[in-house]
Amino acid sequence: MEDKNYLVQKKKKKKSALKAVWVILLLAVIFIVVVAKFALSGGDDVTAIFSGMPSSDDVYAVSKQFVLPTLKGSGAKFSDDGYQFGKKQDSVFVIRSVVETTLNSGDMQKTNYEIMLRYKGGAANNQNSYELLNLNEE
Repeated sequence: MEDKNYLVQKKKKKKSALKAVWVILLLAVIFIVVVAKFALSGGDDVTAIFSGMPSSDDVYAVSKQFVLPTLKGSGAKFSDDGYQFGKKQDSVFVIRSVVETTLNSGDMQKTNYEIMLRYKGGAANNQNSYELLNLNEE
């Protein structure tokens, strides 16, 4: 009788140990995925890893960083409420907006621009997370 109880107990212990091994393996896989995603994103912003695609405001803010060095004049004033946002393909965004600058002569110059950016991943508000595909200024 004692041998039978021993075998039953051994079987139960084996079953619970196997469940524990599966739980540990699952946690290890989750940990590896999170670490890999963090490593591939560049590690700039932990919250950006899980946020998905950038918002239109994020893309617009980055577009200003790309446009600013190309402008003639100084004192650039971007139209924060008047931009148009579009998505061409997966991770490719188009922004149309207006910027006003002051020329050396003191005159104000209004420049319409259209910029196409590809989001490469990482922090949504970081210029290094984007690739400039096209920039048209009129």
